[in-house]
Amino acid sequence: MKKTTLLLGLVAASSLAQAGNLSLGAGDDYVTLSRTPSGLGIGFTADYLNHKHNGESAGLGMEFAVPAGPLTVAAGAKAIYVDADGDGTAGALGGRAALDLGSNFSLFGQAYHAPSGTSSGSIREVNDANAGVRWNPVPLFTVEAGYRYFDVKREDAQRNRKLADGPYLGVGLQF
Repeated sequence: MKKTTLLLGLVAASSLAQAGNLSLGAGDDYVTLSRTPSGLGIGFTADYLNHKHNGESAGLGMEFAVPAGPLTVAAGAKAIYVDADGDGTAGALGGRAALDLGSNFSLFGQAYHAPSGTSSGSIREVNDANAGVRWNPVPLFTVEAGYRYFDVKREDAQRNRKLADGPYLGVGLQF
């Protein structure tokens, strides 16, 4: 997992040249670090999730975003590595949306799903979703509150793991 984390960090660092949001959040028993692009075109996404008891995951992806006024929508794919009662990988498809509400507030949501055909080992499917509100009180700095859900289903249901299922608070940089 250390190699995956290092790779995730390097990709995230190299993608900082592109406009986006880098945020660190914490919920009950888990922490999450994510980087999402903003603006028109292709962007790189990266995220890391660590649950105190159930395991961890790292994901790298690409997406294509289209802004339309205050709304930005993106579709993409993400490779996910999971280490939770056994390790495996999954290829997920999904997307995200962000709605600028003015007054430095925005709503956001994203969801990715990896069915059994794109998962390896004993992983049957992976569901990764989060939604929330982001506040930008001063340039570059954000505060967010949201709900994160990350579920790994296994061929053996006794090994199913939820790495996140609850509210979180976070801080970040928007550039």
